[in-house]
Amino acid sequence: MAKRVVAHGYEVTVCGHVRREPIEEMKKLGAKEGKTAKQVAKASDVTITMVRDDIDTREVVLGPEGVLKGAQAGSGLIMMSTLSPAFCREVAEACKVKNVEVLDAPVTGTRMRASTGELGIMVGGDKRVLQKYRSLLETMGKIIHCGDLGMGQIVKLVNNMALCTNTLMTAEAVSWGIRNGADEEILIELMKMGTGNSWAVENWEFVKSMWTDPPPITYLLGAKDLSYALKIAHEIGHPCPFTELACELLKGPPPKIPERSKKIE
Repeated sequence: MAKRVVAHGYEVTVCGHVRREPIEEMKKLGAKEGKTAKQVAKASDVTITMVRDDIDTREVVLGPEGVLKGAQAGSGLIMMSTLSPAFCREVAEACKVKNVEVLDAPVTGTRMRASTGELGIMVGGDKRVLQKYRSLLETMGKIIHCGDLGMGQIVKLVNNMALCTNTLMTAEAVSWGIRNGADEEILIELMKMGTGNSWAVENWEFVKSMWTDPPPITYLLGAKDLSYALKIAHEIGHPCPFTELACELLKGPPPKIPERSKKIE
């Protein structure tokens, strides 16, 4: 995402966390480095955050060396992580003190679409603020304005509820077919043609590449996202049994697809 922004001529300042490789790569592309989020905000008209969760975002935005400490009045903050809507509203309230405009803008599309600038960007917040930063966001993908601040997160969580439950169910179904003698390639080919098709089926090889031991961070974030959705579900009294099950399953090891047919008599 940062590569897309700098490639479109924006003056970019980046701040890393642990690994140096991404920072060095961005510097070679023309970006500058800030040692802290505060320094990034001080050097920027708008700051974009893309970190793991509410806890990390709180530190990056509201911490002692956070964005809000360096942000100038009239600047912007765009939170592109998948976060809880309530936390986004909390950040916006804190930012009002310094007259910093806030959008929540989580994305969908995985790293494949991030590299080509084809992410889906679900934006919550004032339309006037969105218009101000529209060109910047369009370097990374297609924008859909979802409503007031936090509504981008609601729409993203809906997407991830469907994605996680569907992916796990697809793995279960394909594994069942293989154990009963069916060929994996034939199963996927026919599912693509039939009513069992889905994003998980269409991107089966990519999905399977995520099921390693230990799993990558992307897999582990599924339980985090579903926990945000379930907290809201409990608050509003809306039952989500499949999401509950998927959340518990994602806390354990990834699915294992049989390597060859082993029919059970």
